[in-house]
Parts: sequence; structure tokens; C-alpha cells
Amino acid sequence: MSKAFGSPKAEGFQVAVSSLTLGTLYEAVLAFSGQDLETFWPSVCQNSRWLIPSRRMGILLSGEDGGFDVVGVFEQGKFQSPPESQYTPGPGMSEALATASAQWFDNPADRFKDEMNRLTEWFFRDGPDLLFVLPIRETGTNIGALVFATGSVEDADRAMLNTLGTIYALHAGMSYRLIRITEERRQMQERLAVQEKMASLGSLVAGVAHEVNTPIGSIIGAADVSVRCIRKLNDLVQDIEGHDDIKHDPRLEKASRLLFENYRVITEAGTRIAEMVRSLKNFARLDEADFQKTDIHDAIENTLRLVHHEFKNKVTVIREYGDLPKIDCYPSQLNQVFMNLFVNAAHSIDEQGTVMIRTSADNENVYVKVSDTGKGILAKNIGKVFDPGFTTKGGLDVGTGLGLSICYNIMQKHHGTISVNSEVGRGTEFTLTLPQKPPAGGGATTGTP
Repeated sequence: MSKAFGSPKAEGFQVAVSSLTLGTLYEAVLAFSGQDLETFWPSVCQNSRWLIPSRRMGILLSGEDGGFDVVGVFEQGKFQSPPESQYTPGPGMSEALATASAQWFDNPADRFKDEMNRLTEWFFRDGPDLLFVLPIRETGTNIGALVFATGSVEDADRAMLNTLGTIYALHAGMSYRLIRITEERRQMQERLAVQEKMASLGSLVAGVAHEVNTPIGSIIGAADVSVRCIRKLNDLVQDIEGHDDIKHDPRLEKASRLLFENYRVITEAGTRIAEMVRSLKNFARLDEADFQKTDIHDAIENTLRLVHHEFKNKVTVIREYGDLPKIDCYPSQLNQVFMNLFVNAAHSIDEQGTVMIRTSADNENVYVKVSDTGKGILAKNIGKVFDPGFTTKGGLDVGTGLGLSICYNIMQKHHGTISVNSEVGRGTEFTLTLPQKPPAGGGATTGTP
């Protein structure tokens, strides 16, 4: 039979093994349904404690180089942030966590005393009699473990807990895989929807460019003909002999001046429209090869012209450009990344502020840093900014939460990275790292950006 250990309050956190039934297990497994990645592990913690008598438990997921990600811990009746998010076990704990079946370890504080760190010190703080390790398996492979620090448990009860715990951990692994697959499918559907919208935008841009360029060209051409005719009329008036009153008539001079001013306004407006059309074409990279050498500074400037309305009368843009080589990339996709970062920066600034764009390069990579003096991002949200659907903008008409997720996927497609640093009240900085040349064996990875 189980007994408590540690503080006198321990019995409040114990469940008599003899009271465990398959009904309890059934209810615990049913709790998996309807969960998402954010609520799944807290639910696992909460329900597993009704199956396994313990005061402390933790969930570890296999990471890189033999390490583990500490998803969360459970103590004093609630799910908590772990004492450390990454855990690299020593040889003894590595062997314990690699077990393919449920295992009990007696006197864990003494057994693993040479492998103490913040996580193991937390587990053994109350002097547990046993450490119970339940592997979380997926398609025959360990993907992590449920770890319980418990009081003493009789052999017969251990056998029962082995059976109940193994079934529970097996369902946890299968449910986790199903939730991940569902989440990946949802993200893929969102990316496909965005990709379809971008393809439609490309077609729209092509149509707009064609429809606008012709009349704009006609307007600018007609204005040029008009101003040349005005100059000829002025020359003819000046050549008339004996009619100085006409030559110096203020009404004629005023009309001529207004016509010249009108020509200047028409030409400037037409040129600006033509430039916007060129920027749209450059943004979508119409009629060009998809994967190609690209000037990053040109891409940034083209995108800045398109988002000028977001910055107007509110944002000052500061450029600190280094010497950059042209890089191999998908230009239209990088333009999409720049646009998302610039628009987000503008939206984060309420009144007046600054957006700084800095570029640099080393022997392997090109770096683009976009920083703003806006509101900043809460520390608790930093890890979520690249999650699909997450947005800090609020409101039904502002933001879909897909922009930075798309940026993240585009950077991955280019074998690059995007990172963020932010401080509330001071602003945010995004850093893009792009390889100058694609890895050996080809260009960017295929797939939906």
C-alpha cells in the first residue's frame, strides 16, 4: 500500500492504490478528447495524478543530442512551469528515461546523487522513496516520459500501477500524435489558403498593371504634347510685332503659368502611379524566374514603397545598409516577409515612431534586422508569435495571426531563420538570417511556404 513522504500535507496528494479502477483509467483517457497542444499536457498531468500516487511529477519530451524538453511539472495540485525548460540527464537518468517499459527506481536521491541539477533537485526535494518512469511511446519509439516521485509502494500495487500507467502513457502518446497531425493539417490548410490568395493577388496585379500602364502612358504622353504646344504658342506670341500689350498681358501670363503647373502635377502623378505599378510587379515578380539571384536592398525598397501609406505622417524609416551580395532566393516570397514585418512594425506604433532597417553580411549569410519603437510584445507571448492564428493586434478586422507564421515557413524554405527580441514599451526587433547560397544539392526546399 502507498504511503506519503515529505511534509505532513502529503496525504492530501495521495490516492489509495486499492481504490484505482479501470473506470478511473477510462475517465482519464476520455479527458484526452477535445484537447489541443496548449491544453493537452496540463490535462495529462492532472489526470495521471489520480492514477499514480505522487506529490511531484513531470513530463519530459525527447529533444536533440540526448536531451529533453521539460513540458511542465505538477506540484501541490496544479500544473506549473518547470524549474528549467531543457534537461540533459546524466548516464544513470539517461538509462532510466530510455526504458521501453514502466520502471521503478528505489532511493532515487541516493541513486542519482551524482547527477543533480535544478530538475532532479526539484523531484527529490521531499525525499521520495521511489522514482516511477512511464515511457511515452509513439509507433514503437520513446518520445518522452512521465516521471513520478512517490512514497513507498508494495510490489502488488506496483504491478497494478505498471499496467494502468502503461495503458495511460500509451494513450497519451497516441493522442499527442493525433493532436500534432491535426494541428499540422490545420496549418497546412491555412498555408494553402494563403498561397491561393497570393496566387490570386499575382493574377490581379498582372491585370492591374496591364490596365493601368496603358492609360497612364497615354496621359503622360498627352501632357507632354500639351506642354510643347504651350511653349510654341508662347513663342508665337513673343514673335508678334507691335502688340506689346498682348505680349505682357497678365491674364495670358497667368494662364500660361497655370498650364505649366498643371503639366507638372499631371506628370508627377502619372510617374508616381507608374512607379507603384512597377513596385507591384516587382513585389509579385511577374514574368520572372521563381528562384533567382536577388538584390535584397531592391526588394526592401520596393516593399517600402508599397507600404508607404502605413508609414505616412507617423513613422520615420531609418536605413543602415551594409554591402550585400545578391543571394539565391524566391524574391516574391521574401517580399512577403518584408511586407509583414513592415506592416506589423507600423501597427505597433500608435502615434510617432521609428522603424530601423539594418543589413549586413558575413562569408556565409546575409542578415536583415527590422526594429521598431512600438508597444513591444509581452514576454509570455514571445514564444507564440510564429504560431498560426496567434495575434496581438486584437479586433475582428485587424490581423489574422497568419503573417508571422507564413514568414517563419518562408524562412525555413530558404534554409534561413527568423528570430524576435522585444521589450514592452520600447519596441521589437526581428532578425532574418539568409544563406548567400543554397545548400549543396539544390535550391530552397520545396513545399508550401
